[in-house]
Amino acid sequence: MAEREPNGRLRTLLNDARWSGQDFARAVNGVAAETGLTLRYDRTSVSHWLAGTRPSAHVVALAAEALSRRTGRRISAADTGLARAASGAGASRKPPGGTAGGAPGTTGGTTGGTTAGASAAPYGTGPGAAGLAGGPSGEVPVYSSAWRPREEPPAGAAAPRTPPGARLEHHHVAAAEALLPVFRDADMAYGSGRVRPALTAYLTTTVVPWLSADAPPAVRHRLLGSAARLAYTAGFLCFDGNEQGLAQAYYRSALRLGREAGDPRCHAPVLRAMSVQAHHLGHRKQALELAEAAARDVPRLPPVQAAFVTGQLAVAEAACGDRRAALTHLGRAERLLERATGRCAPIGDYHRAAYHHQQSEVLAALGDTAGAVAALSSSLRHRPPAERRARAVTSARLAELQLDRGHLERACATWHELLDTVGPLESARVTEAARRLRVRLRAAGGNRTARALLARLAPARCRDRPVP
Repeated sequence: MAEREPNGRLRTLLNDARWSGQDFARAVNGVAAETGLTLRYDRTSVSHWLAGTRPSAHVVALAAEALSRRTGRRISAADTGLARAASGAGASRKPPGGTAGGAPGTTGGTTGGTTAGASAAPYGTGPGAAGLAGGPSGEVPVYSSAWRPREEPPAGAAAPRTPPGARLEHHHVAAAEALLPVFRDADMAYGSGRVRPALTAYLTTTVVPWLSADAPPAVRHRLLGSAARLAYTAGFLCFDGNEQGLAQAYYRSALRLGREAGDPRCHAPVLRAMSVQAHHLGHRKQALELAEAAARDVPRLPPVQAAFVTGQLAVAEAACGDRRAALTHLGRAERLLERATGRCAPIGDYHRAAYHHQQSEVLAALGDTAGAVAALSSSLRHRPPAERRARAVTSARLAELQLDRGHLERACATWHELLDTVGPLESARVTEAARRLRVRLRAAGGNRTARALLARLAPARCRDRPVP
């Protein structure tokens, strides 16, 4: 047996990331969990990798993703030193969950200390379903192309099929359009965890068969736009649930449908959402590329959606250190918002609270923490009471910035107010914010204010999920 060579490239990356072997193993397991895959690697596994052992190709891709997030730069599978010379490089470029035929596939089995639970794809196949199953064209930068998202079908759901001789009419699409604000409003009030099963079941059992049905051109065009908006909403619910692989797959589906419909009001907000996700995951360059792609459609968008897109461009530019461009586009977003009139957009809605949230992210990235705190406080004042999940996310971010400035008691007061007002939510983003807060409060030692908040956070539960 040939002697293995130590993996110096991986050791250098771990040093750059300031990670121990256990830290790295935990991060890889966490990224895998976002795709529905269970990994149980530990520091011993990482020691073997450093000594020259190479895991499976899909694990290498997840390791590269974890390192990319930590370091803030794109780390390829080859950069980790873990990739096998003869492994199929194309696997890491395969669309999430996609197979050659289109629909996301079913996977299962065990690999090198991992356990993968098999689950069915959320969408069916067929000519009309291709938009939901496939990915967008190659010009869109994909920041986590190795993900293999899977989602369990709803219990008792019928297999998607097109009724024989079915012909779609405007009233069918009108029903889908009427449900979109129901899903959206329920998500804002109660969090994604309580809404996503219903939305994905509706997509699976109703919308996918409609995409394969016969329809007049005007009805089909309207259906494509409605399906794009529903897929976009499903993507956001997955994002809020920290199911990042699924979120990306839904976004890619929504993008393809919106482009097929030829409607920038459908596909520009999707590109903007993908930019938000990439930014959240630490992929700054890809977030900027996606935001720039969305901004190309600004002249064809109504003012409210144009502001929605332009504000995210400012956030992405600030994260990449372009102060002048970020402040320019932030001001442009504000002016566009002032011009907006009429009812809210089906997707890509934007108002003063959302603008101040983006303003805070821009200022924080540019080093103005005090300004970022003021902007978030303004966002909370403008945020409608019905948007409880958004209020919780905003409050949690405000508390983090207050802690960054050394204002422990203000941060605790912010969280107490959050707990008083938002009620129970099923939002992984809010739950994760509470976890980070607990870690920071424990570091405060014997502070009485911190202890009081920790005691209040400890017993909170909702369906066995921690809820702040």
